[in-house]
Amino acid sequence: MKKLFLVFTLSLFSNQSFAEGCPDGSEPVKSVSSDGTYFIFNCGGGNENSSSSTINTSSANSTNAKSKIKPLASIDIENNPNLDFFKPPRYNFFYGGHVWYMADFNVDGNSDIMYIGAIHPDNLSLLGDGTIGKKPFPVLLLGDANNKLKRADKLIIDNREDSGTSLGKRLLVADFNSDNILDFYIADTGAKKIEAGVALTGHRDSYFLSQPNGTWLESSETHLSHPNFKVYNHGGATGDIDSDGDMDVVFSDILGHQVGTYLWCLINDGKGFLKKHKCGGVWTHTLELADLDGDGYLDLILGGDAYDANHDFIGIIFNDGKGNFSQSRYTRLPQYKKKWGNIPEASAADLDNDGDLDIVFSRTGLMYVGTAIQIIENLGNKKFKDRGIIPLVKAPDDFIATDVGNQWNDYIEDIRFRDLDKDGDIDLYLSSSTSRKTNGTVLLNQGDFNFTIIKHADLDKLSGKPKVVSNKVKKPFKYTSRNFKPQLRLLETQSNLAVCNAISKEFYTGDYYSQTNKETYLFISIDSNGLDCHYEWSRNENNALRRCKHNNETDGKCTIYALGDNIVWGNTDLYKELTGRD
Repeated sequence: MKKLFLVFTLSLFSNQSFAEGCPDGSEPVKSVSSDGTYFIFNCGGGNENSSSSTINTSSANSTNAKSKIKPLASIDIENNPNLDFFKPPRYNFFYGGHVWYMADFNVDGNSDIMYIGAIHPDNLSLLGDGTIGKKPFPVLLLGDANNKLKRADKLIIDNREDSGTSLGKRLLVADFNSDNILDFYIADTGAKKIEAGVALTGHRDSYFLSQPNGTWLESSETHLSHPNFKVYNHGGATGDIDSDGDMDVVFSDILGHQVGTYLWCLINDGKGFLKKHKCGGVWTHTLELADLDGDGYLDLILGGDAYDANHDFIGIIFNDGKGNFSQSRYTRLPQYKKKWGNIPEASAADLDNDGDLDIVFSRTGLMYVGTAIQIIENLGNKKFKDRGIIPLVKAPDDFIATDVGNQWNDYIEDIRFRDLDKDGDIDLYLSSSTSRKTNGTVLLNQGDFNFTIIKHADLDKLSGKPKVVSNKVKKPFKYTSRNFKPQLRLLETQSNLAVCNAISKEFYTGDYYSQTNKETYLFISIDSNGLDCHYEWSRNENNALRRCKHNNETDGKCTIYALGDNIVWGNTDLYKELTGRD
């Protein structure tokens, strides 16, 4: 029994969903123990402990025997404990934040990172046709054994006439075409805005499949049943929803009431061709796939909007075993309507080491005011216990938001799970590309659903990783702040104009130009290849230097091209030289 339980434990947290294999080379048959607490793997088809809930994996075995990466759902890939995990560098690749995904994309055993995000619009307000401008491609950084990252964008090929993404919202990663290499599907909600808010029409998605030559080719026309289908798919996930051994896609439709379904399922034929069909569900902001009742089928965690009586479902819809999610098979979860009714993100992991998956929600208030995490314990047999709210950012009680771009919007975009302190249980790593308050926060698991909050956590320190002592003499860290004119020209002539146009707008139309961000310092850094530039604001020079030094260590080179109030705005001649204004 102990041996069988060990196999289950390793399979649950590894990047393979089945055991290593049988002596004859075949895949073992997976079933559920009679008490439902663990999986059993048997060779030769015999299983004296199997119950009526045994999972039929015959078709899955024939397909998955070819594949090295065989997770049940996307949460297994993004939370793979066999890959080194570190805090991703912050870049200004995209307009207003980004989504990142850490995985081994080139199958060399090292951690790589992919970023997606929104177009840098030529019209800053985004009103009208907000897709004006050059749509960005995904950014791929390949890592080495020391977690040093190198850009590899040339490996991503998009030959569509209207190439790139408008607003990449969800990056869904899996081996869709069964060639042992990860592929990726980008759910694109579109960057178009209207006077009253964001247009919910969406944008066509992007689907990149790995090729024999080591590239990823955008393959919508050849491998999607509806390649130009547009939907505002705010939530999305990938997993084997029909238990046939390949990875499918599920995403939400905010306008589902108009088309007769709130969920679209893209069913994989095993070779990467995805066929779209309606699969039920209810209105939701976000979703995740996970087997929550232990029956071997992936269920859906849904996070709606508790502030809208027509769209307030927060809970689970259970899979019927065929990849359908009927509204009649559900469990509701607490809404927290008064203060934390909005759910931007949902995920699941075994937080108490009892063999089942517990639920974690990212929560905010109305108009994204405040930030919190909710944890729900899975008790088994479709019973769940709310473990309450963990506030991370709380707005003053009398604060009333007028739009989502308020100063108390620090919502958590993504939740990752790792044993960060190497004590045997799973901790939470939280990310928010637009917030310095919450990005990089760790919830350290202390057992019995108690967590310690560590903001801006040092992951190496948490894991006990020894510091590398170098015998090299470090050169003093230097920055420049005086040679403004040629440096400004340098920014305007960078080859990656989609990035540097955003910085130029800070000089000519943004806070820097209007002097609305006083008593701050704007610093701009160029990576070691001289290709990518990004900027950040800081309230004091020491903080700016510290951040720039960190970027220097990460990216290779950092130069402060413009400092704020005292140096520029306090010097009339220098300000005129830099900006061309009196």
